[in-house]
Amino acid sequence: MARIRIIGTLGVAFETHLAWGRLAEQQRDALSEWRRTARHRVRRHSVAHQAMDPTQSLVETLTSPLPRDTDAFHSVAVEPFWDRIHRLLKAERDACGRAMLIGGMEQVLNTRHSAIRWDAPVLRIDNSQPVRRTTLAGRGMTLVPSLFAPHPILIDDRMGWQGLPILVYNITPDAGTAAALWQSREGESALHALLGRTRADVLAALRETRSTGQVADRLRISSPSASKHLAILRRAGFVTTERRQNSAVHSLTPLGEAILG
Repeated sequence: MARIRIIGTLGVAFETHLAWGRLAEQQRDALSEWRRTARHRVRRHSVAHQAMDPTQSLVETLTSPLPRDTDAFHSVAVEPFWDRIHRLLKAERDACGRAMLIGGMEQVLNTRHSAIRWDAPVLRIDNSQPVRRTTLAGRGMTLVPSLFAPHPILIDDRMGWQGLPILVYNITPDAGTAAALWQSREGESALHALLGRTRADVLAALRETRSTGQVADRLRISSPSASKHLAILRRAGFVTTERRQNSAVHSLTPLGEAILG
């Protein structure tokens, strides 16, 4: 238990992989508004979307390449919401940290999901994966929240992942949080009006530390243009820059984080 670590996410590509399989579902839940919006965008942009093979397990799907249309699907169905999703997942990670301080890792494992139960010395995970026993042998594991996972998923090296076993568990935001994830926010429009759309987008891109080239790639603008916008944001006190090897790496200052909200 001392070697269990908690991270916020396995990344946007992983969540996109899961989202691909959730789009075709029909139930009403925290993803209902996302499905409605994403389906509209998929149709509008003529993105070919095919539901996952129902005979294939989720883990088999996660370890198989997605169709070529995934990049287009990502750009219209996940990327527009990723900053908010990422904040939600980081908030869940922080909640795990607070729970650990109060009750130790045992409390974390017994409070994150109803299908996960620590019954020393065994961690039981009730899901649709084939029944099996994984021996950690003192290696520990990584605990990761996910918005798009349909149920807890245990990923280990026998399924194609290297390193520590990974336990991904799905989180279910309440109605208010879910609505905030998918709606267009007035604050974003106001920030665009204040800074200009591109500069506001550059600022939002720095919710994660990025190099100039990474900002340019994310926003599909030239590196000189990204550098110019970053310099202005830095002079305004919203961004801080440091040199790492041959790259300039940029992060939000506390003021930059505050203006983004």
